[in-house]
Amino acid sequence: MQIKIKHAIFPLLMGILLFSLAGCGNKETGAEAIPTLLQPPADGAFPTTSELCDNPLFPTRQGAAWVYASVGGPSGAFIYTNTIAEARDDGFTLTTHFIDQTRAQEWSCRSDGLTALELGGGNAAGVSMQDMTMLLKAVDVSGVTLPKNITSGMQWQYSLRLQGSIVMPGDPEAPANGFYSSVMREMGWETVSVPAGDFEALKIQSDSTVDILSSFGGAELPIRFSGVTLTWYAPGVGYVKAVESGDFGGQTYSITTELQSYNVP
Repeated sequence: MQIKIKHAIFPLLMGILLFSLAGCGNKETGAEAIPTLLQPPADGAFPTTSELCDNPLFPTRQGAAWVYASVGGPSGAFIYTNTIAEARDDGFTLTTHFIDQTRAQEWSCRSDGLTALELGGGNAAGVSMQDMTMLLKAVDVSGVTLPKNITSGMQWQYSLRLQGSIVMPGDPEAPANGFYSSVMREMGWETVSVPAGDFEALKIQSDSTVDILSSFGGAELPIRFSGVTLTWYAPGVGYVKAVESGDFGGQTYSITTELQSYNVP
């Protein structure tokens, strides 16, 4: 089965990358292919992070940017840049820039931590499997994506209820409904070496599933994705490495994403 997944965004969302990681963006991984990081304005007038949005593992200052390279995905290697495009008192917009497109994702800030309000890549995310395309929108969010205070052995949950449609050639568009769910837990501190440097980082494991149900010609069509992601976060920097493995439509994979460079104003 040939599978193409679109719109890579943020490994901490774990199973969201079962939808997201793949072949949009540049297939090169050399330094010459890495996008230039945004530079702060001459007057240094970036807004400061609000107290509500302040998180030691994920700087949310406007203008903060991170360049990542991913290898091992179904469509080969690619690079992308994450940027805090807009910081507000109660949330922020995370924009992902590929060579050929840009995607945005809204986050909310709460007293217990940061929560992604959308499936990776914007309000609707697309998934293509052979000639099938799914368009899914998050209509309900529960739990927290990244808590403000993470203690030893801590475990937490995050989930999205999804609605949308599935389109197949020769068939009318069919409604689709489902859930994304992830159980995350703290795994201790480790030293991590990536192209951006050496970091003391907090390791978090995420076990995620995506269950979608649609119907064609009166027959139900269940689709299930599952996977495990290990993500390392360095205080004051953000996530510096992620290793994902799982099963997508019967095809197993392992994807490694590493921080190439970053700029936090």
